[in-house]
Amino acid sequence: MQAGTLKDRATLYAARRDGAPPTWPLIGKLWAGFQEPRSVGRGEQTGIRAVDSTFVRLRYHPELVQGQLLERQGMWYLVESVEPGESRSELAVSARRIIGVDAQYQQRGEQDSSDVLAFITRENIYIGPMNEPRLQIELFQPQLPYPWGRRGDTITLRGSTYTVDGVVEGSDDGVTITVMVTS
Repeated sequence: MQAGTLKDRATLYAARRDGAPPTWPLIGKLWAGFQEPRSVGRGEQTGIRAVDSTFVRLRYHPELVQGQLLERQGMWYLVESVEPGESRSELAVSARRIIGVDAQYQQRGEQDSSDVLAFITRENIYIGPMNEPRLQIELFQPQLPYPWGRRGDTITLRGSTYTVDGVVEGSDDGVTITVMVTS
């Protein structure tokens, strides 16, 4: 392994949230080299996770496993697979980048808002007794204040403010959550 190719300092967080309020425990910092996917032939974005995987070379770390989070200079990645590298002192990792849009999440009754990555996954869903239009927005949980997804919370995204109507059942995977919103 060439030490010069591992020029990025990354922070490793636990695979799943823990405790109440939830946290993603810090495991440590490590040296890494990130190789982002090329844009040729990329599919259409349908969620907060990138369409293609990022290849990451890392110094060996005994606690690195699938499902953990890597953070590098404000960019977040979800580890998909961990394989031995070309030498015993490195690992080859496939990770999915979290590529939502910058948004603000404000809890009902609170003055301050939190910066969060968000992505509109579905538009014009008609539900309720009056067939009211709804949107689904996927949010990156480690940036959300707890408790999240409560009715009346607001999300400001691309200049528009949306009111949370509830959490989409089964959408909480420990890293992201999808909420139903009204305009």
